[in-house]
Amino acid sequence: MIRFIQGERIPLSEDSFINTSTAQFYDEHARRFMGSVYRRFAVKAAGIKTPGKRVLDLGTGSGRLAIELAKARPDWFITGSDISEEMLKIARTNASQAALTDRIDFHQTPAESLLFTDGCFDLVVSNSSLHLWSDPIKVFNEIARVTMPGRYCLIWDNMRCNILNPFLNLLGYAMGMSSSQRRLWLQAIRSSYTIGEVKALLRESDLKDARAKIEPRFLEISIQWKKPV
Repeated sequence: MIRFIQGERIPLSEDSFINTSTAQFYDEHARRFMGSVYRRFAVKAAGIKTPGKRVLDLGTGSGRLAIELAKARPDWFITGSDISEEMLKIARTNASQAALTDRIDFHQTPAESLLFTDGCFDLVVSNSSLHLWSDPIKVFNEIARVTMPGRYCLIWDNMRCNILNPFLNLLGYAMGMSSSQRRLWLQAIRSSYTIGEVKALLRESDLKDARAKIEPRFLEISIQWKKPV
């Protein structure tokens, strides 16, 4: 019964967003439909009591979460990383239009092998990227490596519950999503993990003592971790 409700995971690769047209399509979707999610995430992240100011937005995409983080915490300096240079071109434009280029920079780097030194970030955040990582355990280990001792990471992603897909398709239609945008959203959900799968991945990684829980109101999974001193 549980397997019927959750459904089989159908992976969606980060490579899906590398070309220009797909990156532009994603950014338009993010601009129109993801703003409230980014703002809610930014409020949650801003409430984390970390004394440092350097933040990594892992899988930043077109940079819209990084912008909301910079708005929520004017004392933070945000580094956005992504595998897609086409996404980062759009992210740089978005940051420039928001007049935030002095507090946000962007780097192209794979999530599984980040081009940053050990312990260089006070907070690592990621939203709606976990389901795209080809090797989540490696990414979790990289997050642990680049986080300063005593500092934090916060990860949010969709929760797979395929029995709700017909309802979500109707909801997307009511929100004004095109058929292509609804298809993208449902593909992201089908490629996401269940809470049990996330906990199993965390146990195999350097984030094994992280707290993972379901946010039922938003059908999301959240992961929060503090690196031991």
